[in-house]
Amino acid sequence: MSDKNSENETAVEETSLNFNERRMMALAKENQELKTYVTTMMARLRDNDQLFSRLFELEASVLASADPEEMCFTLLRELRSQFSLDMVRFWFNRDGLVGPCQMSALSEQDLVWLETGEINSMGLNRRSVWLLQVDEIGFSWLQERDKSLGSIALLRLGAADKSFGILGLGSADKDRFTPEHSSDFLQHLAQVVSLSLENAISHQRLARLAITDSLTGTHNRRFLQPYSHQPLSSWFGKDVPVAALYLDMDDFKAMNNRLGHAAGDEVLNGLCDCIRKHVRSQDPLIRMGGDEFVILLTNIDGVAGATLVARKILQSMNQPIRLLSHEIIITPSIGITMAPADSLNADILLKDRKSKR
Repeated sequence: MSDKNSENETAVEETSLNFNERRMMALAKENQELKTYVTTMMARLRDNDQLFSRLFELEASVLASADPEEMCFTLLRELRSQFSLDMVRFWFNRDGLVGPCQMSALSEQDLVWLETGEINSMGLNRRSVWLLQVDEIGFSWLQERDKSLGSIALLRLGAADKSFGILGLGSADKDRFTPEHSSDFLQHLAQVVSLSLENAISHQRLARLAITDSLTGTHNRRFLQPYSHQPLSSWFGKDVPVAALYLDMDDFKAMNNRLGHAAGDEVLNGLCDCIRKHVRSQDPLIRMGGDEFVILLTNIDGVAGATLVARKILQSMNQPIRLLSHEIIITPSIGITMAPADSLNADILLKDRKSKR
């Protein structure tokens, strides 16, 4: 009987020992899994910290950009280098928010112009971020140079009903951008880029309006103010020869009073159209006020070259024009001065513009 009890006690002890061993093994396994989880989370936190640190640097660079063109160029450069991307490209609506902006610094590889409705027809306006594996479904907007890409992220710029473009990010790694991945960071990036571009374009428009004459579309005298104390020849490069043509119309006030302001406005616009035909697009045309204008001719062949331009303007204005059943001839007067020979600056243009007639 005692032997049997002893056997039972031994069995209970072995059972208890096995249970404790299993429990310890389970705890050890749980502990190892917890360590692995914590290590993974810490690595992700470090990665996210580095990711957002690079994003903050990107935002700082973007906000320091002088205009939309420089902003886009900065985004292309920084996104490629900071985030190790194989493709970064803008697709912008030609008739959208960015359409009127100067973008000549961006190559065809960096920027593709879209026609109206292309973003909507592709369905890209319905979501702020699309993650695609190229080898599985392809993407018709990609170019021949993009054949090495494995996955892309497409970020909608602007609101769903007012999207003005798409920012594309591409990687040769097909698992870099997959539909299963979280897109929170990319959504934030899309918002940052959209708002930054919208603000830059609005600022540029306001700045342009401030120096634009509302009637003729030429520059107004505010265009000269930032450079008022600088020699005129330094505006366009060191010692670049610049001629200033001073122009007004003879008896304009009397004609304006006789035929009315609407007729006077038509004459002023006609004069500006005529001037534009004989000067280059980079030569500023400035309405100083009333019927007084200044034209700045850069890299001109001295007084002789400026005189030739002035004669062409005068000859083209020698034909009669019809206003409100009246046939009139506009006769402008033009004076010429040169910089740097005359040490001309904007203060002289603003204060003494009649002295050179």
